[in-house]
Parts: sequence; C-alpha cells; structure tokens
Amino acid sequence: MSKMVFVLLFLLCHQVFAALGMDPVPRDLLADKSTVIEVGSMPRVRSQDTFGICYSFVAATLLDQANCVTKGVESCSSVPDSEKNSPLDMARYGSFLSAHSGLDSTDRFSYMGINEGGSVAVALYNALEVNATVKESCAPFDHVVAKAQSPLEVQKLEQAMWKKFRDSYESYQKKIKECANCGLEYATAKAQELRENYNLKTTNKDILQAFAQDTYGKFLDRLLIPEECWESENNLTAKGKWEVKEYPQKGKKSDYASTISQIKELLTKRRPVSVGFCAQEKVSVKSIAECGSIKDGSGNISGANHAVIIKGYRKVCRSANDCYEALQIQNSWGESWQTANSDGWVDAKTLLDRSFYEWGALTWLEAKQ
Repeated sequence: MSKMVFVLLFLLCHQVFAALGMDPVPRDLLADKSTVIEVGSMPRVRSQDTFGICYSFVAATLLDQANCVTKGVESCSSVPDSEKNSPLDMARYGSFLSAHSGLDSTDRFSYMGINEGGSVAVALYNALEVNATVKESCAPFDHVVAKAQSPLEVQKLEQAMWKKFRDSYESYQKKIKECANCGLEYATAKAQELRENYNLKTTNKDILQAFAQDTYGKFLDRLLIPEECWESENNLTAKGKWEVKEYPQKGKKSDYASTISQIKELLTKRRPVSVGFCAQEKVSVKSIAECGSIKDGSGNISGANHAVIIKGYRKVCRSANDCYEALQIQNSWGESWQTANSDGWVDAKTLLDRSFYEWGALTWLEAKQ
C-alpha cells in the first residue's frame, strides 16, 4: 500500500481554464469515435473551488462509481446526494494514522481533521477500512462555497471566507491563553457571526466545539461537518467488496507505453482510474516530491501537484499519418472547465509524462474476487 502523499494547493482550483499539463484535444479532431474506450456512466462532475482537496473529490467519485456498479445503477450522474460520499468528509482519510498513535484504524473517530493535501490511494484505503463516510446530503460541499456570477468573484469571496475561518480560529487561540472567559465570549460571538455570514449547517454548539480543537484542521472538521453527521443513519458504507490498486507498484517505475496499456485495460473493464501529476505551468522538476509550489517572478504560485480521474481513451488524427493518443479526464475544477476543454479530452503523453511514471501514479478500485 502506497504511503506517498500528493501535496495539493488550492490555487490550482482558481485557474479554471488553465491547461497545466491537461492540454485539450481540438474539438474538430473528436468526430471519429471508432477508437473510443470509455467507462460510460460516471458520477457528475463537481468543483472543489478554492479548497485544495482534489484528492478527496477524486476518492469520493471513485467510491461513488464503484457503488453504482455494485447496485447496477445505469445513470450514476443522477444519484441523489443521500447516496453519495461527501468529499468534505472524505478529506479526513487523506493520510495514514501515525504508527505510534495507538489509534484503531477501523474506527471513524480515529480520523479527525480536514486538511488540504492528501493521497487518493490512502483516502480510499482508510475509507474502506472504516467503511463509514458521511453522506453528501449531510455535509454538502456546495453549501459552503460562494455563489457568484463569475469564477473570479467566486475566488475572491471564497478566499475571504477561508481567511476569515483561519483568522477567527487563530484569534481565539490567542484570547483563550490570555483569559478563559474572554476566549469563550469571543467564540460565542464568532459562532453566531460565522453561521449567519457563511450559511453553515453546523449549530452554534458545533462551532463552539470547533474553536476548542487543538489544530486548524480539526477546527474545520467541526465547523463544516455537523455533529449529527456522525450518526450511523447519516453515513454510507461501501457496496460490494472493493480493494485499492496502484500502478506502478511500490519500488517500481513505469514508462508511457506500459502506463497507457494499463489504463486501456482498466477502461475496457469499465474501471475509472485516477492519476497524480505535476501541474506546474512549465515543468522544472523531475519527480512528484520536487513538484511542490513554484512561484513566478511576481511571487504568484504557478503550479503544484494535482489529481484527476481518467474515464476514456481514444486515438486522434490530424491526418492519416499524424495521430496521437488522448485521455478523457474528469477534473474537480467543475463542469465549466470540462466544457471549455473539449469535454476533458487531453493529450495523453503530455499528462502522463507529468506523473514521472513513479510508483502509485495510478490509483483505482478493483472488485475483490
């Protein structure tokens, strides 16, 4: 089981129409569908907006699709929120428990905190181990994101929201050290303010408990996921028996030909697969570990690691002797990104080269025999 963690930065979510290794195929080359291999029915495309949890959106989508397969659902995109996994809640599973924590890896209460950055494979592994994830209907991500006419407006509003959350938590931590009553008064006033300004589903009691947490990740957990969501009737369990698979395996590296062959085999079996890759504007590194955040001349972050789902394959030809391979991806930057980028059809080699063909670059769920 891979323990490599993909570090994901929320800034990528702002670049709604950026390529960053996902170079779209010109639409006029998509008419010929004779070589298409595709999964077919998939959960609907969603947007992580300005929160860097693409790994949990990918993991939740893969698990939702597996549940559709098990239940024989023909239109996975129309499954109601009461039968879908919450990406917000899935984010608690993005990293392994410390070997020295003494916590039970099968107990949901062992996983506390919502953090940006994590691994698709680890999130799936932990979610299946616990077999309890909050329903999207109880902890809906769309409930806390901004509603505006343009992506830039959304970005501005949401950045202000996340800053308000962090500033409120850090201010409370300072006040509680100075004076216990002062801290309580501050938290009480802030709880009401945050609920009113950001349409939170959590109660004032939930928010007061959030302020008492010892990390910001745990604060977000209690702030965004109501306590009632922890009750069994608000949890989903995986349907059927699935296991997490990765390629290449630990200690191995692959290449383009082997990787595209593995992807085609999975798609033929109607299994979607995620890929982690370096999403810098111009790749200047040689590994996922080195990718991290890169700043341009103005100090703006220009790229980091990202994860998307591959759900289709095809060959596209400019002429009889000029063809290349393409993959259809489902990106958690929303339906607008998909529409603007040839419905997710991108140059396969450009994308896969950015995975560096490292172990664990591909992740998928496979039915146990």
